[in-house]
This record gives sequence, structure tokens and C-alpha cells, in this order.
Amino acid sequence: MHDRDERLRQAIRFGNIGIFDHDHDSDVIFWSLELRQLYGWDPDELVTLPKILSHIHPDDASRIGAAVKRAHDPAYDGAFDLEHRIIDRAGRVRWVEVRSKTLFADSGPQRPIRTIGAVQEITHRRTAEERLRVLDTVLSSSAQAIAVADPDGTLTFANAAVRRLWGCADSDDLSGRSLFELWKTAEEPAVALRRIRDEGIHKVETPATRVDGSRFYLGISAEAVCDANGALTQVLVTFADVTDRKRLEDQLMQAQKMESIGRLAGGIAHDFNNLLTVISAGLDLGLAPLAPDHPSRPRLVEVADAAQSAAALTRHLLAFSRREIIAPKVLDLNDVIRRAEKMILRLIGEDVELQVACAEGLPPIRFDPGQVEQILVNLAANARDAMPSGGRLKIETSSVRCPYRDGTYTLLAVSDSGAGMTDDVRAKLFEPFFTTKGPGQGTGLGLAMVYGAVQQNGGRIEVVSEPNQGTTFKIFLPPADGAPAQPSPLAPAADGSRRATIVLVEDDPRVRRTANSALTSLGHDVHTFANGADALTAVASLRPVPELLITDVVMPGMNGRVLAERAAAMLPGLRILFVSGYAEDVIVERGILKTGIEFLAKPYSIEQLARRIREVLDGGAPR
Repeated sequence: MHDRDERLRQAIRFGNIGIFDHDHDSDVIFWSLELRQLYGWDPDELVTLPKILSHIHPDDASRIGAAVKRAHDPAYDGAFDLEHRIIDRAGRVRWVEVRSKTLFADSGPQRPIRTIGAVQEITHRRTAEERLRVLDTVLSSSAQAIAVADPDGTLTFANAAVRRLWGCADSDDLSGRSLFELWKTAEEPAVALRRIRDEGIHKVETPATRVDGSRFYLGISAEAVCDANGALTQVLVTFADVTDRKRLEDQLMQAQKMESIGRLAGGIAHDFNNLLTVISAGLDLGLAPLAPDHPSRPRLVEVADAAQSAAALTRHLLAFSRREIIAPKVLDLNDVIRRAEKMILRLIGEDVELQVACAEGLPPIRFDPGQVEQILVNLAANARDAMPSGGRLKIETSSVRCPYRDGTYTLLAVSDSGAGMTDDVRAKLFEPFFTTKGPGQGTGLGLAMVYGAVQQNGGRIEVVSEPNQGTTFKIFLPPADGAPAQPSPLAPAADGSRRATIVLVEDDPRVRRTANSALTSLGHDVHTFANGADALTAVASLRPVPELLITDVVMPGMNGRVLAERAAAMLPGLRILFVSGYAEDVIVERGILKTGIEFLAKPYSIEQLARRIREVLDGGAPR
């Protein structure tokens, strides 16, 4: 008996359980040492009921009073089992669990005669439970989609955000369903779970489908929760709709790829334009002395035509790379479309119906007029090729809210009823030299030019297309200040430019020799230099005083803009004509010709050179 009592005392002490015994007749209350330590009382301190009640937390006092009253009511079984807070002698709030039994008199009026019970501190447990409750509230109400699965992948918890992400009803309980009903992994579930366990945190992005069938891109982060032995006990999973981010990343990658290709294309076009200048002007010089019936003339004319076609290809490359120098004007887009309508009809043929729907009252746009026509022609040609058996081509204009920027934009939409295209084709559509046509049927530069021209003029372009559903190109163009410029009549051609003293600066020796011969053939006195420094050294001493400086823009050492400014300071009446194969920031801003700049694009013919010289010498104020 003694050993049993000792074992009981040790169990009570190690379990931190306090014992009490209240004799209601004598009002003597026994408290064990463990219970006195819990409240912070001395071992021999007298314990009374008022003293005990004074340590009950005020927020629990009424609840405890009601429970005690019930336990002392003979109509009930006298059991008391309650958790509540106390305030110990040091002022600390502690949680306790009290279990007691009230005994009643066997004879006479049923009254409580004795209450015995046990008290155990549960502060740590209640604190942990409160933390779990707060955590559960946070997880349940979090905007982040969070789920928990057991080691077999069965969901044990999924918050409301998970249901919203998949479009489930608010009442749907996902618990008990497989995690892999949400996450359509290509791996077997068991393999995926092993991967999560081995990696600790496994992240993946994958296409997913909502309840209503809509598609989105799903970001998944699965974290393994393991026990001390490394066994998987739970999987914590967070989900996110990353569709917008993936779209932006894809657009950024596409933009970076296009920019890289554009830089390469621009560099190639620059060098190629120098070669074409030598070819075109050289052919003009070779053709000039030949009689109309000379046997070599047809062959040389054919070569000249080929050179013009090559020049058109380089313009497409430069437009794509946004390195073509342009001169935007304020335009009425509808007027440009009406002027181009006949040309488009001849291009598409009789088996394609052309529909033009131009909205009235559109705000003017600021665009290079030549590029607008190029865009219309290239899109029409692309549509014609997509409709080999005929169809419908529709050109529309309207005023819309731009999806990319704030404000109202002018929308140019070109639609066809043709074959359409797959997502893979659409992704490469604007890349130079990409074409779905057979060998010899296309250069793959038309749509690249459209893309570059729209970008260079501050617009945006998007394509909507599906196989066998046709294609629509949507071009959003910003509004311009001012009224559309009225077309001015072309200056009449002259037999030749008046004789002038010209300074020619060109770093490419072949272009320099060809240009010198061309200028000499036009009757001008020409002084040629390979660089700006040599030209500046000599220009002040030249006689007669030079009237015109023709300079390349991009040159080593001193660029054409700096040369022009210094030469004009030395010779106040000097006029300037810039020549270049592509746009640089020297004389343009974002590829747009600066105000007051006179410019001739390479490659050029002798006729074009003569006309520009005449226009510069006869019109406008000197620099």
C-alpha cells in the first residue's frame, strides 16, 4: 500500500497536477504542494474559498461561478470539468484545467459535503492552440491559394483562395480529394511526391484548366514537411495564377529577340546601302553616254531595276530595325487609305473582295506617309497570299481606347478571311526572313517592315488569328496635334542643277569615288575628303567659297553632325545635305528626322542626288 501511494504521489508531481479537497461542513480546504506552487502560495499558507476566487481571471469569473453553482446542484451529477484563466501571485495569467467531483449527503437534505479534484496547468497547450487558431484564420482568409496534403497526396486543407483560383463553388470542400486533381503533373503522383520530399521545395509552372474549362498558367510551390526521421508527413502547397507574368515575360523575350535581330539587320542594311549606292550611281554613270538603241543598254537597265529591288529590301530591313530615317507628317488616315485603295485593288486581284469602312471624325495621326502606304500594301499582299482561292479583305478605321496606354487612339484594322495561322507561326510572324511561303515566293520582310514602322512611329500592333478563321492585324496609332498637312505639288524636274562648289565628305572610298564622279558629271566643282578633320582643315581656304557640304552621317572620329556645325560656323552661308544608310541619333530622334535637317537616303541615283542638291541650294535658309 505504501509503495502504491508513493507511486501515485510521484505521478502527480511529475505530471504537475495539483490536488485539492474541500470539506463543505468544516470549510477546510486542502491544497497539495503542486497546487500551491501553481498559484505562488507558501507551503503552509492558509487557503480559503474567497482567496481562491480572487485569483480567477475577471473575464472568466461569471462562467466559473455558474459552473460551480451547477456542480453543487443535487439535480446534476456534481461533475466540474472546465478550463479557465487564473492570475498567480506574481500577476501572470495562466491557463488551468480543473476536474472535480462534488459529493452529496446520503441522508437528509441533499447538500454538498465534499468536493475533490485535480488542477493541471495548460498554458502552453492553450497558447499553441491559439497560435494554430490564428494561423488557421490567416490561412483560410489569405488571398494566397494554400493547400495541405498528406503523404499520399490527399488534400487535408484548402483555403477559399484555392476554390476561387479553380472557379469552384464556395460550398465545395476539396478535402479528401487528390492534390493532383488540381496539379496535372506529367509525373506519376508517387514520383512527384518523392521529388518533393527529396528536394524539400519543388517549384514548377504549368498550364492548368479551371472548372469552367478556361485555361490559365499555374505557378506551384510544394514544400515537404518531414518528421525527425525524414519521413514525409505533409505537403504544403501554394498556387498562383501566373498567366499575366508569363505573358509579360514572353513579350519581353520577344522584344529582346526582335531588338537583337533588328540591330543585326540594321548593320547589314547600312553596309549594303553603301554597296548599292556604288551600284546604282555607277549604273547611271554607265548608262548616261549610251544611245537608246545601244545593245548593252537593256542589260544595264535590268541590273538597275535589280538594284532598286535590293534597295527596297534594305528599306524593309531598316524599317524593321527602326533605323530607317523617317519624316512623319500630320495625316488624315482615311485620306491615305482612299488614295491607296486603287493600288490595293490591283494588288489583291479580282477574286478578293475589298471592303473599306472608315469612321468619320477620326483625330489626325503623325506618321511617315510613305510608311503608311507600305504598311497597307504589305498587309494586303499578306492577305492575298492567305486567300489563294479568293475571299474578303476588310480595311477599317475607328477611334478606340488603347489597351496598352491611356488615351484614345486611332485603330487601323486589316482583316482577311484566309487560312489563319497557328500560335507557333504567329509567334514568329514579325521576324525578318520568316515566311511560310515556298522558295522564291517571298522574302519574309514585309511584315517585319510593318512591325518596325509601327514601332518607330509610336504605335502598337497585335495579331488575332486562328487556323481556318482568318487573320486580323490591329494597329493602334497615337493622335497628333495640329491639322493634316496638304500635299504640295512636286517641284518640276530640271535639266540639271546649277553649277556649285561642293565639299563631299565620305569615309567609304568606293562611295566617295562614285559620288565624286556623279557630282562632276552634273557640272559641280567638287572637293572630296575621307573624314571630317581633313575637311575642316581645308574648307576655309577653298576658292570659290563652298556653297554646299554633303557629308555622311556615321563616320569614324568626327560624325557628320559635328562636322556640319563646325563648318557652318566657319562659313555662315554654307548649306548642308546629310547622307546616310540608316538612322543614328546624330541627326534624328528615335529615327525621326530633326526639324530643319536636309537628308538624302542611301542608296541614291544620280537623278535623286541632283534633285536634292537643287532643292537644298534653291530653298530654305542656310544652316
